[in-house]
Amino acid sequence: LRSLLPTIYFNFHYLPFRQAVKLPIFLYKPDLKLMKGTVTILGGVKTGMIELGKNQVCLYPYNGIMFNNEGGEVIFSGKCSIGNNSALAIGKNARVVFGNDFKASTTFRLASQHQVTFNDNVLFGWDCLVMDTDFHKLSKVSGGYTKGFGAVNIGENTWFGNGVLVLKNTTIPNNCVVGAKSVLCGKFDVPNFSLISGNPAVLRKTGIWLNRNDDKIIYPSL
Repeated sequence: LRSLLPTIYFNFHYLPFRQAVKLPIFLYKPDLKLMKGTVTILGGVKTGMIELGKNQVCLYPYNGIMFNNEGGEVIFSGKCSIGNNSALAIGKNARVVFGNDFKASTTFRLASQHQVTFNDNVLFGWDCLVMDTDFHKLSKVSGGYTKGFGAVNIGENTWFGNGVLVLKNTTIPNNCVVGAKSVLCGKFDVPNFSLISGNPAVLRKTGIWLNRNDDKIIYPSL
């Protein structure tokens, strides 16, 4: 109930009336810092198709979601679920695209000042951070500065394990698995169905992927 009024406000603030009346975006314990910029849903809408801050993992606090949009563009291409204890920080020049069936289980952090694209069926495990900026440029001894930001593009059907850090200029092909605690920066010129992991992340194995329709482990009785 405490989330009902913010949910109604959020939908009617950002969406055209014909979409807003269906309440396609549900907020759970929201902390709405700034609500500038735009939020767009592509295609048809259904009630509750986008869930932001829903309690999914009991090992993390049920703090809902923090939303801070300084003027950027957020696009949802279909269903989306971002779990508890998460935060979205969108800069005034940023463009963030969530593909259809995006899911982050808990403690997902996104900081975008430029451009982040998640293609369809991307899944994030616990406690992951995605950033397309360093927030600071560095001075070069020879003169000039580093750029300090770069687009992030995540291929479809990609799964990120616990605690992954995705930095600027990261590009990952389709159907990949990213191992827990990996640090990603740069373009990964690897085949589809690859496992990458490490700090910095490198190719570890090919011919492997996560089938979200058949990924349950059956544990033996002791």
